[in-house]
Amino acid sequence: MRITVVGGMNLDLLATPFSPLIPRDSTPGRITLRAGGVGRNIAARLVQLGAQVSLITALGCDERADMLTRLCRADGIDISLALPTDLPAPCYLCIHDHRGDMALAVNDMSAMDCLTPASMVSRMAAINAADGCVLDANLPPDTLLFIAQHAAVPLILDPVSCAKAPRVAGVLSRLTAIKPNALEAEALTGERNVERAAQALLDQGVQHVFISMGAEGIYFASRTDRGYLPALPLPNLAATGAGDACCAGITLALLQGQPTRDCAAAGCHAAHDALMHALA
Repeated sequence: MRITVVGGMNLDLLATPFSPLIPRDSTPGRITLRAGGVGRNIAARLVQLGAQVSLITALGCDERADMLTRLCRADGIDISLALPTDLPAPCYLCIHDHRGDMALAVNDMSAMDCLTPASMVSRMAAINAADGCVLDANLPPDTLLFIAQHAAVPLILDPVSCAKAPRVAGVLSRLTAIKPNALEAEALTGERNVERAAQALLDQGVQHVFISMGAEGIYFASRTDRGYLPALPLPNLAATGAGDACCAGITLALLQGQPTRDCAAAGCHAAHDALMHALA
């Protein structure tokens, strides 16, 4: 299975305190530095699941970019189609609460603006030669639209965040699947209820909807099937990256032709396996 991922790659700086955060004070905890970004995380998990993956992203021009390039190659991700830029490598700073959930985060993804429609012209042949393509909303809206208009393969999209989710409004009718979390689904549809949010996305042309709800599991919907699947039990740990792994599991199962419910189950198992691996 060959899959192209077009999206963000950045250096993650993750902090998890040992006790509840105290505003305006320093809290003891653990700080981790690693390769990240929604597109890159999905690509890495797809490789681990057995796919051949090319990542199209914006590369920076600093030491962080060199580190990210080395880590991609070590993880078996092809970045021969990545776009060199003169900007610093994207960076993501996340502070969790003591339970492992995101408390706040800041991202600097300015290099992604270099992924313009013009930069994608020469890359569309590679996208269309794969079995499927994953997009994330770190891409500029006009670039998302360009890819969606010229893609001849199934498209799976991750909205990334509430702030970036509105970027995908113009491509919903062209998507094979979308994997928002509950807040992103609300940002896309105005619906707090996940069932109504999923229906709104289906009404806009998306074929399969998977709304992740953290510890509550996932809601899936298509024209022929819908329902809830519970999350697999986990110890208390940071959940960063679980949604990306879930998207990878869904993507592979979908491209293999599995039913919507089975794709949702594959996403739950991929998220669980990723978090257990991080704990090891």
